[in-house]
Amino acid sequence: MFFLSFGWNIRADLERQMAAMIPAQGVVVEVVSRTVNTNSGNRTFSYPVVEYRTATGELIRFESTLGGNPPAFQTGDRVEVLYDPQTPQSALVNTWEHWLPVYIFLGAGGVMIGLGSLMALDLGLKLLKLGGLLGLIGAILWRRRQQG
Repeated sequence: MFFLSFGWNIRADLERQMAAMIPAQGVVVEVVSRTVNTNSGNRTFSYPVVEYRTATGELIRFESTLGGNPPAFQTGDRVEVLYDPQTPQSALVNTWEHWLPVYIFLGAGGVMIGLGSLMALDLGLKLLKLGGLLGLIGAILWRRRQQG
């Protein structure tokens, strides 16, 4: 349940943040490589540097916080940018990768609820086999008495 709740909250925050942003067309003007030390050794990630114009015509240049290996973008690629008019320098490239944590947490929560439901169903069927409907009701009442 925690994973579903956490994933749902991330989704709501991301939707709220993106709803306040303005879309613009941008161009990748450079791809910056950075080496990161990870548990499995050094890895190099590529981050696009994007230029776009705001609705007021101001030219903004920013480096995306989402890097990849292999690079997801090449110099000259056109991309959709989302920016907050109050802070246009903190723009982001509109890609599915922003939603990845949402997919991971909602997926993990769904799997856990599915497995928990199967285990509860299996237990219910075993209790029905052992003592019929009265055995199942007795087990539920006994459990409630233990909890309260």
